[in-house]
Amino acid sequence: MHTFTSMKQSGLEQLVFFNEESVNLKGILAIHNSLLGPAIGGVRMMEYADEESMFKDAVDLAHEMTLRTALSDCDLGGGSAVLFGSPKDKDEAYFRAFGRLLNRLSGQFLVVMEVGTNSRDLMNIKRETDYVYALPEAFGGIADATEITAEGIMLGIKASVKQIFGNTSLDGLTCLVQGVGRLGSTLVRMLVDAKARLIVTDKNYDKIKNIQDKFPSVAMIQPGEIIDKKCDLIIPCAMGNLVTESNVDRLKCRIIAGGASNILPNADVADMLHKKGVIYTPHFIIDSGELIQADYEIKKRPKSLLGGAIQEIYSRTISLLEMSVERKEAPTRTALRLAGERLTKIAGIGKSVRF
Repeated sequence: MHTFTSMKQSGLEQLVFFNEESVNLKGILAIHNSLLGPAIGGVRMMEYADEESMFKDAVDLAHEMTLRTALSDCDLGGGSAVLFGSPKDKDEAYFRAFGRLLNRLSGQFLVVMEVGTNSRDLMNIKRETDYVYALPEAFGGIADATEITAEGIMLGIKASVKQIFGNTSLDGLTCLVQGVGRLGSTLVRMLVDAKARLIVTDKNYDKIKNIQDKFPSVAMIQPGEIIDKKCDLIIPCAMGNLVTESNVDRLKCRIIAGGASNILPNADVADMLHKKGVIYTPHFIIDSGELIQADYEIKKRPKSLLGGAIQEIYSRTISLLEMSVERKEAPTRTALRLAGERLTKIAGIGKSVRF
């Protein structure tokens, strides 16, 4: 892998490879952009096939976090941390070692949860460093980040539904939830309360069984049936690249809006969806609840104001979708332009000074 060339092509500011053999900790930390403030990102833990796939995941997640922070009115930059490992590798020493790495970066990178890590893991990181945020209240945070993120996604879904159907009601709409882990199962509960008709899928049958035990009316399909299933909304909450150039034409939904990262491989696929008449609401604008909670914790703002900040996800999504209609472009293109405009303006502060 040509590291410096890859960093230049990806727009990375900083890339840290780390390896602590005593606890079998190895991974990559990527800082994409720190114009708005110190980089923040999730700690993802997976068994990657190779170094290249780890690097790609780190870059993609860091880039998305830059977009998320820029569009959510936060004073933070974008980054990510990816760890190679399986659940059997997890223990106190493993994450304390990662916490010591964060301390050496002296606040350049702040962490929240991601796929493969949980509250206990982050608490073990926090034993060594203060740069950990959006923990549950029981662990010192100001709210349940999963609940907050799900609330934001629901607001984004309602804004998307309003764009297509003229109102925000989900009553009777068929919603297909891909992935019913921590976030997806929380959304299922909220969607049931909203009287939506639910279909779920997950590679782990036990997770589906848990959902059906709680909500017997929820239907199930196999993961491979998602693209061809007729529904009103697809709500991705699993791993990315659900929609690709090769399967866009098979979609039978009106809206795609969820909390998974990398739902689309690139903006060209967003253009294809737009041409097909399918609204893809960028996840990095509607799944920003955890980020907003972290921003509030960093600034020591009271919990009483957090609910109002999450509600703004609805108005931001409405504004984005309306703007994309006016410009006759995919919402992803509009979001990329808006994020770029904010970052460019902040980057240009002071550059017009003359003597």
